Amino acid sequence: MKKSTLILLLVVLLLGISTFLLMRKPWSNSQHEASAFAVKDTAKVTRVFLADKAGKTLTLERNADNTWIANKNVLVDHTKINLLLTTLHDLQVKIPVSASMHNTAMGILGSKGIKCEIYEGERLLKVIYIGTETPEKEGTFMILEGEDQPYIIQQPGFIGFLTPRFSTDEIKWRSKLIFNVAKKDIQEITIRYPSNASESFVLNANTAQQKGVIQDSKGNLVQTDTLKTNLLLNAFEQLYAEGFYDETAFTKAERDSVFGLNPYVSIDLKLINGDIQHLSLYEKLVGDKTKDRFDDDNKERTIDPEKFFAKVGNQNLAASVQEYAFRRILVKKSDLQLR
Repeated sequence: MKKSTLILLLVVLLLGISTFLLMRKPWSNSQHEASAFAVKDTAKVTRVFLADKAGKTLTLERNADNTWIANKNVLVDHTKINLLLTTLHDLQVKIPVSASMHNTAMGILGSKGIKCEIYEGERLLKVIYIGTETPEKEGTFMILEGEDQPYIIQQPGFIGFLTPRFSTDEIKWRSKLIFNVAKKDIQEITIRYPSNASESFVLNANTAQQKGVIQDSKGNLVQTDTLKTNLLLNAFEQLYAEGFYDETAFTKAERDSVFGLNPYVSIDLKLINGDIQHLSLYEKLVGDKTKDRFDDDNKERTIDPEKFFAKVGNQNLAASVQEYAFRRILVKKSDLQLR
């Protein structure tokens, strides 16, 4: 065989092998640079849409004041949205999924993947599908929409998987902020103790400050310590719950059972714009996590002195509230009246 013919055959063979490798999954897409999944300018992100394979969806939207809302009406926890935006900014390709792992990764993305659409205004910036952790638990399977090459994605400086940061559960995004009202915006405070009505009262901001009086549960005027009434009026800023219970921690039946009881205290905050914010706190039985289990006489408590169940507004959601954090608004009539 002539030397030129042999060279030609070798060239044809190499071209054939190259074509096969290029056409063979999972190598049908060119490998991306490290930042291919990242969103470089998250300050311009105005909306994030999430959808899982169970049919649950969640829309996160940025307000003009840089707060975020979920599904049009739920204030988002700023730490959670900041973590998501930071994650999107930092996403880094670790390695393409290997040929041997390709089908497994695609199966995970197809059955468990969370779709994440990222927008700047109405412009769709990127669509990422987020899977589960890798077997080594040091990365997360992800793929860009329209491609068939999955990648193992990491966040530099973080060891673990990123899937929980893309949750479609609204309750996990909900802000823990319960009250954040300045004194100047308060018209009236009503605090009721159903089991101790004599300690209930209504405080009108103008009347309390001008005349130094509040109304007791029977409508009688009670002279107050104006310093203490002013402390109460100033106490409704930056009050946070410890957290909200989801269905796995507190079932609907358990919530209904608690909320069917008389609350320990109910608080209505009427604002000068006419809005009313409501909070009811319910006593919580001593549990495994109760720290202060014994009273001053060394008797074992039945009621947890450190925490309450809370119902915020008319929403059938249960929150956990620390007594220490809300102590300044858990005021009784006798605390305010002159001695």
